[in-house]
Amino acid sequence: MDLIFADEESPSPDHQKKAYKKPWCILLVDDDAEVHAVTRLALKGFEFQGSELELLSAHSGEAGREIFHSRDDIALAIVDVVMETDHAGLDLVHYVRNTLENHRTRLVMRTGQPGQAPEDRVIREYDIDDYKEKTDLTIQKLRTLLYSKLRAYRDLCVIESQRDGLARVLGATAMVQNAQSLTVFATAVLDQLTSLLHLDKSALYCIVLPHTVNGKHETKTIAATGEFVEYSTDRGCTDLPAIVSSRFKEVLAKKGPQHFEDAYVLYSAAKNGGANLLYLKHASELGKMDRQLLEIYTQSVAITFDNINLQEDLRDTQKELVYTLADAVEARTKKTGAHVKRVAMACEMLARLYGLPESEVSLLKNASPLHDIGKVAIPDAILHKPGKLDANEWKLMQQHAQFGLDILQRSQRPLMKLGAEIAMSHHERWDGSGYPSGLAGTAIPVSGRITALADVFDSLGSRLSYKEPWSQEMVVNAMREGRGVQFEPALVDLLLDNLASFNALRQQFPDDCTDAAPDGG
Repeated sequence: MDLIFADEESPSPDHQKKAYKKPWCILLVDDDAEVHAVTRLALKGFEFQGSELELLSAHSGEAGREIFHSRDDIALAIVDVVMETDHAGLDLVHYVRNTLENHRTRLVMRTGQPGQAPEDRVIREYDIDDYKEKTDLTIQKLRTLLYSKLRAYRDLCVIESQRDGLARVLGATAMVQNAQSLTVFATAVLDQLTSLLHLDKSALYCIVLPHTVNGKHETKTIAATGEFVEYSTDRGCTDLPAIVSSRFKEVLAKKGPQHFEDAYVLYSAAKNGGANLLYLKHASELGKMDRQLLEIYTQSVAITFDNINLQEDLRDTQKELVYTLADAVEARTKKTGAHVKRVAMACEMLARLYGLPESEVSLLKNASPLHDIGKVAIPDAILHKPGKLDANEWKLMQQHAQFGLDILQRSQRPLMKLGAEIAMSHHERWDGSGYPSGLAGTAIPVSGRITALADVFDSLGSRLSYKEPWSQEMVVNAMREGRGVQFEPALVDLLLDNLASFNALRQQFPDDCTDAAPDGG
């Protein structure tokens, strides 16, 4: 019989591999010291799936409570019914299941006085897994019991792990409205997959982009865990560890999965013409069933990523249209497209320094180019007038803020709605002397406050038809003079404290023309 159990204990190639590296924790709760000694002797040398036992002893129900309170890794507890009281063991079971809400640990009642706790009533009324009389629980039956209950505990742990992993994935899918969420989603998927197959936690998920550069496809890492976590920031295939890059190239050439001695690399074609690459480290060979599960799961994940990539393509198209429209407006006012880009980047930097959530930072960056969209409704004679505008002309020029709101507010898209807010509020002033509504202080939307500062800062340092670029000293003085008057003081402080970073934007996005005209408003 022992040989039979030994065979069962040793997993077949298709069986689930070692799930636990630490010993299986077994708790013995009995007021008879001899029972503890005999049980320990009977279980000496016992192993399950390559792990030994850690035997804990409690000589009362109260002592059992203390151990359960301090340990959450007890796989099996064998509990005597009658100890300090006639129902101490039953009270302990009630505590574990109902107070601690522990439904994972397997509980077996063991009694030498069956008449005091009838088996049928105990099994019916208490959430236990088995009921044994001490006289019936021989060494062989005890070992048989452990095999059965440890398998059940193992499977429950796997189920709980997958439930938690699924919860992470589902939580991540609710956040796929921004680029960062793609990484969150992918990381959760990797965690779930490595947990499912009990693999090394080191894994990489890379995508092959559909477009080519110099005839070669670009690759991008979108998720990394374990020892690869430092490579989770959009790195290309060639920037990964040499062995990983080499194996990726081999898989891409083959266009099929490859099994290496210490890793699996899976390949799946994407609908957009690209591909998905999954690199999973492992310590021991997976069986046929697990490999099939791995490949099926990867194909399912690839479909999910295809859908997310499609959404990102749509968002990228929306952002491209925004910049194209903004460039057209700036061209009409004879400013450069570089001004739009610099303002957007400056808004992003200010918003991040200000402490806005990353999702709001990204949205503000992409919406800020629309701040002057209302100028499309301003006549050229006013927009390009070289001299000072008269009172009527200035009144009409001020209406571009309302025109911008009217154009953009029809859309329900978050990007357009924020663009409408910026268009309407970026000429308001901190002291309330701005237009069109005369808002003051924090009554001005933060998007408008940030865009106003970024726009003026860049315009002052730019060459316009009526002026040369202001010197850095002149720009800094203007910012200080506008602090608390035109601009929010905290925002001005952030800009001046990080002046070098903002000045660097001009080198990053230099003007591509010199025939710019005054803003006029």
